[in-house]
This record gives sequence, C-alpha cells and structure tokens, in this order.
Amino acid sequence: MTQNAALLEDAYKHAMRRVVSPVAVVTFPTAGRPGGLTCTAICSATTQPPTLITCVNRKIPASASMIEAGTFTVNFLKDDQSDIARRFSQVENSEDPFSVGHWSVNAAGAPVLLGAASTFDCMVERIEEVGGHYVFFGAVAAVQSCDGTGLLYRDGFFRRLAIE
Repeated sequence: MTQNAALLEDAYKHAMRRVVSPVAVVTFPTAGRPGGLTCTAICSATTQPPTLITCVNRKIPASASMIEAGTFTVNFLKDDQSDIARRFSQVENSEDPFSVGHWSVNAAGAPVLLGAASTFDCMVERIEEVGGHYVFFGAVAAVQSCDGTGLLYRDGFFRRLAIE
C-alpha cells in the first residue's frame, strides 16, 4: 500500500533532511564567466570506470550551462569552507562567487578549488531527466585530494564531523 502522493512527498523531504550529505561546489566552463552551484546530491556511481552522479534542478540556469559545457568539476568542500558553499548557493548573487577561495582552471576550462577535500574533473557521459532534475553521469578524468575533514549538510545546516 502506498501513501497519498502529497503525503509521501512531504514525508520523503522530511526524512531526507535527516540524512547527512557531503557538500560540494560543482563548477563548469561557460562562454562568459565560469559557472558553479552548491550541491549535496552527489555520489559515486561506480569505480569501473570511475563515475560520479550529480543531480541538478532543471529550473536553475546552471543546469542548461552544464549540459552545454559537457564537462564539470565536483569540488567537495572542507569543513572550514562553508563560506564558499553559501556563496555558490545564492542564485541571485550579484557578487562573483569565485572571489571566495583560491581557484585554478583544469584542462577542460572548469574551475578547480585549491585546497578542497577532493576534486573530480568529469566529462558528461549521460544525462537523465528524473522529475524536476537532471541526473548527470560524469566520467571521472582526473582526481585530486588533500587532508582535512569534509563539510556536511543536515537538516538545513552545515555540519562538521566529530570524532567519537
């Protein structure tokens, strides 16, 4: 027996807010200034070949730019980089979000955050439309990582990992 669709959606959203997610800034080259957005819907799909999945709302302009670019970089943030996550999560931000943090550019033209916990340069392999989102499958072309604890997101707040 399934729940009423509206009740199920509300229960789903409520339950998913309880799930801890890593926080990343997904960046991509564009004809103008580079683009980017804060994302928590990212996971490894497979290691053979290395592939990441990221989900992006179809309503935001960044989704069309990612499709056009054909490439993106997933910059998983460290727990002291929440200011970068906030900057890239503001859709109507008039300030250049790349003015926070130290950035370089990879061979495909996508910005790479120096000092991120991990970065994955990806080529778009496939895009699926699911509900109101695009699901991007990114074939990983290059990886970098450094020491540090990743930034987490749960219940509307950024979180830090506590060692037990």
